[in-house]
Amino acid sequence: MPIVNINPAATWVNHHQNVSQAYDRLYDVFNPNVDTPDFMTDLQPTISALEGIIGDAINDQKRLRALGGGWSLSTAAVTDGRLINTQNLNWRFPIGAGGVSTGYPGDPSLLMYMQAGMSVAVANNALFEQTRQQALKTSGASNGQTMAGAFSTGTHGSRFQFGAMQDYVVALHIIAGPGRVLWLERASYPVLRDDIVAGVGAQLIRDDTIFNSALVSFGSFGIIYGIVIETEPLYLLEEERHLLPLDARLRQAMLTLDFSGIPTPHPGETPFHFDVVVNPHNPAGGAYVTTMYQRPYHTGYPPPEVSSSGLGPGDDLLAVVGKLGDVAGLIVAPLVNALVTSQYSQFGPGTPKPAQVGTPGEIFFSTVTLQKEMSAEIGVALGDTLRVLDLMLGLPEVKDYPGLLAFRWVKGSKALLAFTRFDTTCTIEFPAAYADNTMAYYNAVWRGLEAAGIPYTLHWGQINNFTPARVQAMYGAAANHWVVSRNAVLDPPARAVFTSPFLQSCGLG
Repeated sequence: MPIVNINPAATWVNHHQNVSQAYDRLYDVFNPNVDTPDFMTDLQPTISALEGIIGDAINDQKRLRALGGGWSLSTAAVTDGRLINTQNLNWRFPIGAGGVSTGYPGDPSLLMYMQAGMSVAVANNALFEQTRQQALKTSGASNGQTMAGAFSTGTHGSRFQFGAMQDYVVALHIIAGPGRVLWLERASYPVLRDDIVAGVGAQLIRDDTIFNSALVSFGSFGIIYGIVIETEPLYLLEEERHLLPLDARLRQAMLTLDFSGIPTPHPGETPFHFDVVVNPHNPAGGAYVTTMYQRPYHTGYPPPEVSSSGLGPGDDLLAVVGKLGDVAGLIVAPLVNALVTSQYSQFGPGTPKPAQVGTPGEIFFSTVTLQKEMSAEIGVALGDTLRVLDLMLGLPEVKDYPGLLAFRWVKGSKALLAFTRFDTTCTIEFPAAYADNTMAYYNAVWRGLEAAGIPYTLHWGQINNFTPARVQAMYGAAANHWVVSRNAVLDPPARAVFTSPFLQSCGLG
């Protein structure tokens, strides 16, 4: 099999069918056909091929972008010009004690190099298959993304005492141009031995600001070819979901992450994961509260239930809301109410269904989507959670909004452009049907936040309203440091190739 296949001009469409991008060339890139790949030698042919692709783009004055799994709902993942399908690049290599820098403070047996085209689903399986079984520290609610696409747009879960996916990435293997292959780490957190980095043909850069800039850079620092992540020993998640009154007690829990005032399956035990789903058409009917508890791994548990449509217990709401389909001209409240009742079931103590138990890869396993969909997501400070909830429920546009409100909480990230940038960030997602009324509600929310003076950020991989002024308001000096870091990583010809219309619309390129 050749390392590169070149596909002619066509149009690429994302997984959720809300983004399309015309391109003049799409590359499918493959690893060499070897039975047992060697870290020091077998990465090189594909790296050389990717350097050549960048060189051709420079010579032809074409823009270039490495695609992930097509899971993003924004244009951050694409560019006009040429695209690279990276999904066949899915090798992984355990690092081990012999591979780490003397200054590495963690457990070397929990370090894994992964090529960036590996999907989250495959990563879960690969970690499960290790001699010392492992798991991702956190992930999003579905597994269709590539690892690089997920963390470089800031994908997160609701492990509120941890961060987002980029926060367990500790090294980046980036192809920044012909003859310029980089290995990025933090100076404050060295990982791989210098001679091993040199052995894979990469220039080692240890710099906290550059690394923290490149973490959330949505493909604009070059081609992310590989990553090193920190995992943890395999564990189980015990998940329960209950409908609770959206009263003062639950509101206090949402504001403080103190759960002592609400009924939980295990009083006195802090959950691993906590999220709240509000149906804006029936807030008086309560909110769906999902808690997950981390448990030691063991065998013999019943696997999590999967619905007839392929939805699992940890599935993202976007797949659920996708069942709404076309709502044009319809009164949406009864449709949303019926959908929630039929598709978003309760389980755990006091309900007809038992708690669900599984590994992270089993709980968050789905790669399905059901209809053309839309979703936006904001991040606000923990202390603003209730102000924003009340604002969103009070907007006139909510009456025609064919969607839900999903609240999760994430510890703040060191990544300069992480949208989870507050000390504790409350993320609020708006999964909805593809409709003009959805966009009208998103715009009303953004206007309302700005009118109320509530600081907010936006998920880079979802529908957004970025302008240069808004990016500056959201990130301030961090955005300026990000641009300086990008200029240090990419020379001017490569910078032009990796500057997309999306980047320019944000004032970052």
